[in-house]
Amino acid sequence: MTFETIGETLKQARLNKKISLDELQQITKIQKRYLEAIDNDDYDQLPGKFYVRAFIRQYAEAVGEDGDHLVDVFDGKSTLSAGKVVQRPEPEFVSGSRKAMHQEESNLSKFWTSLPVILLGLVALAIIIVVGYMTWQDRQADPIIGATSTSLTVDNSVVQTISSTKEQKESFSKNTASTTESVPKEKKMVITADQDTGSAIAVTITDAKKPLTLEFIATNRVWIGVSVNNTYVYQGTLAANETQKAQLPETATNATITLGAASNATIKANGEEIPINSGADNQNPKNVTLALRYVE
Repeated sequence: MTFETIGETLKQARLNKKISLDELQQITKIQKRYLEAIDNDDYDQLPGKFYVRAFIRQYAEAVGEDGDHLVDVFDGKSTLSAGKVVQRPEPEFVSGSRKAMHQEESNLSKFWTSLPVILLGLVALAIIIVVGYMTWQDRQADPIIGATSTSLTVDNSVVQTISSTKEQKESFSKNTASTTESVPKEKKMVITADQDTGSAIAVTITDAKKPLTLEFIATNRVWIGVSVNNTYVYQGTLAANETQKAQLPETATNATITLGAASNATIKANGEEIPINSGADNQNPKNVTLALRYVE
């Protein structure tokens, strides 16, 4: 059959090579709709003459035709040859490439080849499980028989077992006591107050944890100042029922607390109350000198 157009020539060459449009799209990277337009000589569907010439060359190269000659035909510089080409039907679309189909067939072949090995492995695994289960049952049964036989025939062994158990309990108790003794007990902070002169009192705090936190609880309006090495780290006036905290530097070994009205506030160190008032209502200023000894 003689073909009179470029599209007929390219299409028949493609069919002769049994290449579908989808496969040709993968080969040339040209969109399928443009390939269909070339098959139908509908070049108006292509973006421009430059692309028409380029696509014709790529199409022709993929199906074994002379692309330059076909471009010359498109440009009117040449004519199609009158050779006859056998017309063939459009090949069916095959999902995926030939390489993928070959790989899939290869994978199936490997699976069927390895199937006997897999079956043998499953049988061996089943045998191992059965043998292991039977062995476990035998071991579970042995201690019951052995214990009955020993207790009936050897009285001395029974006594020895009881004695051994008693010794183990005593040894465990000793080890537990030893472990308990070896763990050092946490030291508790101790607050000691010297003689209260009414205007001043010295307080010693030992085994305190760093940093020492002072808490002031006002029962009535009171001014409070806290100084370390003659430098105030806190000062302020508290209203009735107001609470305030101040943290001493970790390096501080002494501190002075000044109360504007001695009986108007309660002081706590790390949550423990410091005895600063002897019970009398004292509205005069008072200095509380702290000597600090921290836990090691």
